[in-house]
Amino acid sequence: MAILFFLWTGAGSLFAARFTEARVDLWPDYDQPAMLVMMEMSMDSVAPVVFVIPESVKHVRIREGYLDFQKIITADAMNMIRFTPRGDHFTMTYYDMFPDTSYRSYDYFFYSNLAVDTLYIRIQKPSAALDFDFMDATAWTREVKDRSGLVYSMTKFAAIRPEEPFMVSLRYINPSRQLTAPGTMEPPEPIRRQLSPAVRRIGIGLFILMLILALLIRRVVRPVHDDTERESHAMRFCGYCGAPRTTGHLFCPFCGKKY
Repeated sequence: MAILFFLWTGAGSLFAARFTEARVDLWPDYDQPAMLVMMEMSMDSVAPVVFVIPESVKHVRIREGYLDFQKIITADAMNMIRFTPRGDHFTMTYYDMFPDTSYRSYDYFFYSNLAVDTLYIRIQKPSAALDFDFMDATAWTREVKDRSGLVYSMTKFAAIRPEEPFMVSLRYINPSRQLTAPGTMEPPEPIRRQLSPAVRRIGIGLFILMLILALLIRRVVRPVHDDTERESHAMRFCGYCGAPRTTGHLFCPFCGKKY
């Protein structure tokens, strides 16, 4: 029995749900004086997930499912986000506001209840940053530049164990407190659930299409209805003088014409 129990518990841990890939984007001073955190998670199977978020963050925006549903989840008293995703892929977004100073110091903690096979962290260097320092000496890191000229530090980690705290730090100075792209995005708001703009556009398009089809069907059916009314009128009145027809007669008693 002990051997069977050991094999059963070993098989359970072997097939436990995990994140096959996690991509975390850290964009400081992007469109707000805050750290914009965007997490894209891929799972091997659907399971309840738990994340620890900063104490100053109260709401996290979740996007999930084939219809790209959005919902806002509120952190509990332990600063944890708990939910079960609709599918095996979802994204999380939140802002962590900076203090009102020109010196920026931020420590990003990754903590989840599930293991992560591969973790990618990409840090966007703010356009107005001075003395930018990305503190990490434990993983492979490289810098890339996109078409707009923004510089990113790319870091790859492997085999993150469940409930294992993981931290990345960065420091820089923003004397003018300038934002990289002001007014680009919207922060999460405490709402329960909403459809994404793409789904709303699809719904509006389907409504307009149904309205057009209804008008076309009405236009095709209406002449048939008018013809039926004319035939009914011809059966009840004389087609020459308009007098009411007399039952049992072949000729109109008023004008003498044959019905």
